[in-house]
Amino acid sequence: MEQYSLAIMPSAAISFDVAEMKQQLKSAFGKSYGSVNAEAHISLDGFEAEENDYPYILAEYRRIVAELDPFEIHFSGFDDFDKANYSAFYIKPTIDSSNAIRQRSEAVMKAFDKKLKKRYTLKWADESKNPHMSVGRRLTREWIELAYATLPTYEASFWCDSFVIRKFNEKRRQYDVVDVLPLMGSPEPLAQLDLFQPRFTT
Repeated sequence: MEQYSLAIMPSAAISFDVAEMKQQLKSAFGKSYGSVNAEAHISLDGFEAEENDYPYILAEYRRIVAELDPFEIHFSGFDDFDKANYSAFYIKPTIDSSNAIRQRSEAVMKAFDKKLKKRYTLKWADESKNPHMSVGRRLTREWIELAYATLPTYEASFWCDSFVIRKFNEKRRQYDVVDVLPLMGSPEPLAQLDLFQPRFTT
């Protein structure tokens, strides 16, 4: 089984900012830390699937995401939360942006064909309830305090017109973007559904 993640990638300018922040924290901490090398992203959903089944899953995601409207995402400041005795430090979307992300993510989850999902995927994460863009993971509380002291406030925005699917790369121990799913506000052509026909006929 391969690990995949549905996510939002920010603009190139914001990605650069986040990479710079991570290097600042690495210097402040005096050592590496969780997600220091990960590319900036907002995780929405994680799942496992056989590589041979991925084209069917991709077609379903592409069909659903195409119907979503593009939207603007605004970031304002930092926040943190605890998970499994360690903390994550992240850039916080505004309340309106968080709601917009959640609404679209929930629409994807509800529209995804239940039969297809049950047959071909194993769900392992749902991060859409608290949209965030991580700067550091698996941090001690002392490091969290140092992160706040090291980084100034951050304000940025970008136009989100696509989601992506990322696949875990065992060699790099990081996720790679393998497909881009445009948000077009219109249905995908029905021809896309032809992918499913051979697998469900009897």
